[in-house]
Amino acid sequence: MKRIILSLLAFTCLAVPHVRADVVFNEKFDYVDGLSYVVGTNNLGATNWFVHSGTGDSFIVKSNLTVTMSGSADVNRPFYTGGAPAPGYTNSVTNIFASFTVVCTNQPNSSNYFAHFQSSGTAFQGRVWNAPGSLPGTWKLGITTTSTTLGLIRWFPVDLATNTEYQVVINWDETQGVNSIATVWVNPLTAADTSVIAADAVAGVISSAFGFRQPSGAGTGRFLITNLVVATSFDEAATNVWPLTAVAPRIAVGPKGGTNFVGNPLLLTAVAAGQNLGGLTYTWLKDGGIFANPDGNTNTLSFPSLVAGDSGVYQFVATTTLGLSSTSSVATLWVTNAPVPPTVSGVSGNTNVYYHQTATVHVTASGPPTLSYAWFYNNGPLGPNVTGDGTDTITITDVFTNNGTAGTYRCDVTNPYGTTPSANAFVTANPVPAVSIAFLRTLVDPVNYLATNSTAVWQATGTVTTFTNLTSGNTSSYYLQDGTAGINIFATLASAFRPVQGDVVTFVGVLSSFNSTLELLADTANNPIASYTVLSNNIDSLPAPRTIPFSITNNLAQTEALEGSIVMLTNVYFGASAGSLISTTAATTVTVTNAAGETFTVVFSNQDQDTAGKTLPDSATTIIGPLTQNLNNGTTPRNQGYAVTVTRFSDIVTNPITLSVSHAGNSSTLSWAAAPVTYPYSVWSATGVTGPYSILSGGLRFSDENGSFIDTGASGSQKFYRLTTP
Repeated sequence: MKRIILSLLAFTCLAVPHVRADVVFNEKFDYVDGLSYVVGTNNLGATNWFVHSGTGDSFIVKSNLTVTMSGSADVNRPFYTGGAPAPGYTNSVTNIFASFTVVCTNQPNSSNYFAHFQSSGTAFQGRVWNAPGSLPGTWKLGITTTSTTLGLIRWFPVDLATNTEYQVVINWDETQGVNSIATVWVNPLTAADTSVIAADAVAGVISSAFGFRQPSGAGTGRFLITNLVVATSFDEAATNVWPLTAVAPRIAVGPKGGTNFVGNPLLLTAVAAGQNLGGLTYTWLKDGGIFANPDGNTNTLSFPSLVAGDSGVYQFVATTTLGLSSTSSVATLWVTNAPVPPTVSGVSGNTNVYYHQTATVHVTASGPPTLSYAWFYNNGPLGPNVTGDGTDTITITDVFTNNGTAGTYRCDVTNPYGTTPSANAFVTANPVPAVSIAFLRTLVDPVNYLATNSTAVWQATGTVTTFTNLTSGNTSSYYLQDGTAGINIFATLASAFRPVQGDVVTFVGVLSSFNSTLELLADTANNPIASYTVLSNNIDSLPAPRTIPFSITNNLAQTEALEGSIVMLTNVYFGASAGSLISTTAATTVTVTNAAGETFTVVFSNQDQDTAGKTLPDSATTIIGPLTQNLNNGTTPRNQGYAVTVTRFSDIVTNPITLSVSHAGNSSTLSWAAAPVTYPYSVWSATGVTGPYSILSGGLRFSDENGSFIDTGASGSQKFYRLTTP
């Protein structure tokens, strides 16, 4: 900006114009084409440009100074005219600016500085750098104060287009002492517009020239420079090169359309040039409407994985801070399927199952539609237990070793461009792990004693210890005990499963905790592998009851170890419940005591017709039944809700055993009133009433109340007998 000041000279009455000394020089490069540093390149007949390094190849072409990264001559124009300082230059510490128009005609392929202030020799300040841009075919500008370390370059945040004019403004502020630093703008309107400040502050030195560098053999970049102005203010440097008139930006490089394949990534790019380049805003349009750019305000539009719906007509809009905008020409994007066979990425599924379970096999495939699926079993046709052929997933029911289900499965995936076979999937059938009940009772958490895994399938074999079903409807609930422990067995949709006491049963199911009772659950409707099989019946296989103290629940671990097992209470008093009837419509819960006043709970199920309607006695010498628990899973403390569940009324023994003995020949016949089935008896003998006694037979059980034993070795001297239970 040139400002004219009119001074009125009173004595001569002449008006003399005076130009404000802000502009050091204004270089138009309007010389005859040829070397830039020949004599007579200014209107005074003096030389303006001088070589400070290299020779022979700094040229003026059509009023442009050519600067190439392969040239050798580095030239500068001093801040002097005819040996004297130019107007506006005081040869002292100055905040100095330079501005020029640059066009990059060949994209650089490396980083080099090409313009700078110069103090003397090769002491350069405000080095302006060029390098390849981040977008295809673009370049970028950067700044350092004096450093040539690439890591210290600070780059302008916008990529620049080739063959496009840009205004570059550089500031070298020599006045800041040891913190003197350089700054660069691109296409600014004011000094407040987007700029980049160098990272390397140095001690200020007086610049005496501005130069352009051609680093010999340093790359492919080529630049045309014109309208160079050096001034002592931003406004003078900037506005003497480009005017402040607001103009719309220019789309230097528009987005490119084309055909792309589904699933491929794509990046649409565009480059705009305009005033306050760093402040431009960008909008993308699709089919004439605004298209939300997930990357925000940027001149790129990314598609990580194209889909057919991305097809359309795209445009790019650039808008200046003054509200003027330009729109690119259209770029037509067509997304289609690649003409390639399907890609099969794998087969998976539930393929390792237990006998009679259901297996699934799934193939994962992608590719141009339409995909079709054909499954094979052992390289042949599928068996009758397989459904889902023609889809990506097949289901194999009742998997077993010899019914055409276990084996190798493969899927051929086909589209119009070919067929791709999957890898083989191997379906195997395994027996359910057969474990002891004591092992099952370890599969609980050690604090609440609740089942920790309700999907793993287990098999247990034991003897049914309860006389009747303890639940209603078509479900089934019994207690099962082997030589290690006991557990509740519960089956759904099991109206036909009604084992009798003494049946040996193999039960297959999953662990569950219902009201704190650990149970083996057979849900045949939802788990085909669940099963229950009665193997035999032998009341002699019933386990002997374990006598427990009334205070056992004080030891939770011991109580849990015995839960589900047959136990015995001794010397029991029914107290206020004596003489009352056991309900036929609801469960009856009775609190009993012993001689020490300790209490325990006895439960009678209303499903048990053997106990329903019976009268409770005053006392009993023994009571036996499974140790059960009925407590919400989340209730604490956990040592509550335990009871002995009586399922035979005869399991309440009220009278001491009276033993009768008759003798004939060498045999003695012993008889007594027995408690049927549940109670095991042992017969002992001795030659003297005080013993010692030796066992003759143990584990004697009877289906009714007629207990008896014949001692065939009763000849000779007298014998004394003793009967115990359990």
